Amino acid sequence: MNYYERALRVVKNTHLDEIINLIPNDNKEIYFIGGISRAIILDEYYSKDVDIVIPDFDENLVESLSKKYEINYFPSYKSIAIKTEEFEYQINSFRKDIQSTGRHSKVASTQSLKEDSERRDFTFNCIYINLLGDAVDFYGGIDDLHNYYLRFIFDPIDQIQQDYLRAIRYIRFLSLFKETKTKQYDVDSLILLSKNITEFVKIKKITQEFNKIHKMPYPENTLNFLKSHKELNIFLDYIKL
Repeated sequence: MNYYERALRVVKNTHLDEIINLIPNDNKEIYFIGGISRAIILDEYYSKDVDIVIPDFDENLVESLSKKYEINYFPSYKSIAIKTEEFEYQINSFRKDIQSTGRHSKVASTQSLKEDSERRDFTFNCIYINLLGDAVDFYGGIDDLHNYYLRFIFDPIDQIQQDYLRAIRYIRFLSLFKETKTKQYDVDSLILLSKNITEFVKIKKITQEFNKIHKMPYPENTLNFLKSHKELNIFLDYIKL
């Protein structure tokens, strides 16, 4: 399926065209990723975050954007954040992880979309849709999205140990669907590693992530999951009810 009309609608409704005009890449090389891709596929829009990835960018783009917007530039991550009154935009280059510490990773540029995908967390968060409406889905994320599956891309033990925030995000994303389907191995792995989370993820970050459930369709899913696993009961204290 081609999502051109929906992608065009996102560009218009989020005023992204003003930013795109400053990006030298062709439309086929500018990709939506993450929540905005999910929104395009489901044709449901409730987030004000717009994440895009492009093969690479240089200081010229940073300079051009800084003349028009208030930006935060993170050169070691090849990432630009732009915040307006209505929306928050993130522009990242294609990247690959070269060293993980349990939370933050050292990254390097890559020209491979596949390599960029390998550093992401869940299948439905790894769907690339370019401005022409073409979708690139390496891990069956579109099917998982339509079938309400929350699933790690790779082995959950490895993925969580690379970045323990992924465990918190997994619990949060249980609130995306009314009846979220999960793999028992993913849940068991999360429970097994849960005792290490606070060693690697700052309390402030855990709180910020969990409180995003209030903007999601079914926040009770996350709350019920935390309540039903004694190993996770402690995290209920991080949620503002």
